[in-house]
Amino acid sequence: MIDYKGQVALVTGGASGIGRELALALAARGARVLVADIDGDGAAATAAASGGAALQVDLAEPGAAAGLLDRAWGLAGKVDFIASNAGMGSGPGPKRLLKADLDAQRVAAMFEVNMFAAIRLAQAYVPRLEAAGGRGRLMITGSENSLSVPDAVKSFGLGLYAASKHGVLVLAEWLRAECAGGGKPLDVHVLLPGGVYTGMTADGLGPDPAGWPANMHIITPDRCAEIALAGLDAGLFWIPTHRHLADDMEPRHAGLANAVRVLGL
Repeated sequence: MIDYKGQVALVTGGASGIGRELALALAARGARVLVADIDGDGAAATAAASGGAALQVDLAEPGAAAGLLDRAWGLAGKVDFIASNAGMGSGPGPKRLLKADLDAQRVAAMFEVNMFAAIRLAQAYVPRLEAAGGRGRLMITGSENSLSVPDAVKSFGLGLYAASKHGVLVLAEWLRAECAGGGKPLDVHVLLPGGVYTGMTADGLGPDPAGWPANMHIITPDRCAEIALAGLDAGLFWIPTHRHLADDMEPRHAGLANAVRVLGL
């Protein structure tokens, strides 16, 4: 089990949902938590509940991630762990790919927050770790949509959101390979939540999870945070929150195996 006493943890998207519960769980295990969110009041509330500090930031701005790391380091003198958890959905307007506005400002912001913010944090983080002679950890929040088109949400029109979360997984895998191959002082993990009851999911599915599809197997944010920390304790790279995430990938595996057979490869 990781000892967080004396460690500094930066949690983005910490005002609510998974991020808030990660901040509280890390604080309960001894970390000093820095809570970052575009919602400054929400970040302050989480910081107060966790005994930490709040940092307001809009990670849709390309320079914001590096600036956030600078502010966190200046405030705490170091950062031992980053939970790059901030995320956003595609918002109002047509969600089906055949009708979606691919040039919409919100779509660009979603990819910036969901995909690129974690890499921008890593780009700023690794040089600081190297200069300090320390080692850090980065956990990036992906999604069950990073892995497949889950049966439970096939009718929801999540193509653009899912593309951003699939990109998260690929970037995390390449980042891990770069850090390992280049001997960089950064351990990389990717959290893969299935259905979690948060404000973002409630916006799309309604406020009462009892009415959501049963095969989503909804869990609470605190349970998600519990699984995330257990995955970190175990040194896992992929940290799924539901067992069905593995099952949901089977059609892809079977399809590729069949294609190899048909093509005689």
